[in-house]
Amino acid sequence: MAAVSFWLTPPCPLRVLAVVLLAPLAVSRASEDSAPDAKQVRSAIDAGLHWLAEKQVRDGAEAGGWGNPRYQTAVASFAGLAFLANGYEPGKGDYGDVVLRALQFVQASMTPDGYLGSRDNSMYVHAIATLFGLSCLGRSAGGERDRELAEWCRRSLALTLAAQKVKKTRLEQGGWRYSPFSNDSDLSVTSWQLLTLHAARQCGYEIDEAVFEAAMKYVNGAYLVTETGKAGFLYRVGASNVPEPAVTGVAVFLKSLFERDSDEKIEKALEYLEDFSPGWGGRQYNGFFYFGSFYMAQGTFQRGDEAWSDFAPKIQRVLLDHQEADGHWGFPPDNSPQSHPAGHAYTTALALLILSLDRQYLPMFQRQSLQSP
Repeated sequence: MAAVSFWLTPPCPLRVLAVVLLAPLAVSRASEDSAPDAKQVRSAIDAGLHWLAEKQVRDGAEAGGWGNPRYQTAVASFAGLAFLANGYEPGKGDYGDVVLRALQFVQASMTPDGYLGSRDNSMYVHAIATLFGLSCLGRSAGGERDRELAEWCRRSLALTLAAQKVKKTRLEQGGWRYSPFSNDSDLSVTSWQLLTLHAARQCGYEIDEAVFEAAMKYVNGAYLVTETGKAGFLYRVGASNVPEPAVTGVAVFLKSLFERDSDEKIEKALEYLEDFSPGWGGRQYNGFFYFGSFYMAQGTFQRGDEAWSDFAPKIQRVLLDHQEADGHWGFPPDNSPQSHPAGHAYTTALALLILSLDRQYLPMFQRQSLQSP
């Protein structure tokens, strides 16, 4: 297994977080062509967090989890991240117990080899759970608990790094796919592993630069200019033949994180994304509204300027107009049935992460600076 070192001091360079009070649960509904104001977004977030806290399992072996056992590790991690993204810390203040229970549940999901995706045999789950653990570092009330969590994260990261080294074809080298032993890659799974490794580096873990170089070579290899002149990124190099909006958004995000300068690929990708305005479902999501929206939000946020100022109010409007009265979010009508077993804790947590992105409380949300070409 690949070695990962960790410097426990200093902890993650996270901001001092203020605990916010719950706003009224009523979600304001404005006309579809108006941008929601900050108070409306805050009320929607608070209603969603309240709903998640009420639905968490509190007792027994499943304490800290949610819903279908196959998806519990991922959903608990997403929900925990939603609370962290809004200033709530494990074991401290309002919702502290909710976050701590989720963390303990996710930590207990690790197998002896450091894998966190065994419930669904998924590197998606492995990355999301690791990201949750990394985002909790430096927020614990006790030094010993932090040291245990640091070692837990180290074991998980070691498996992530080993999975990248599995023998693959030239076009797919540097990426990741569903299993730690997959000999192929896709841009979606790869994005989660890179997001995790980025957060790990921010927390003081030493990750060999060659890991990022190989991964970004894979990402850039997924770029395609179509016959019409439009350009974006492919879901799978060598298997896909047309760009997709969601992975194009996440590619912009990754290039913003890991490359010093902006380039033509980013500019052309942003032009391509202009054709796909946020909506409650639609062809741009390929049946996966929440992941697709999260990817595109990350990409436009990292780019900032006009890209984010145009995208943010539109996705906020879509989410606020489709939040249920009790605070949770459901699925768009055209959402893939594959996602439905994850339940409404999944949809609600992802909606909250999108709405909370520009608060930048999480390492993965902190904007990087790009120089123009």
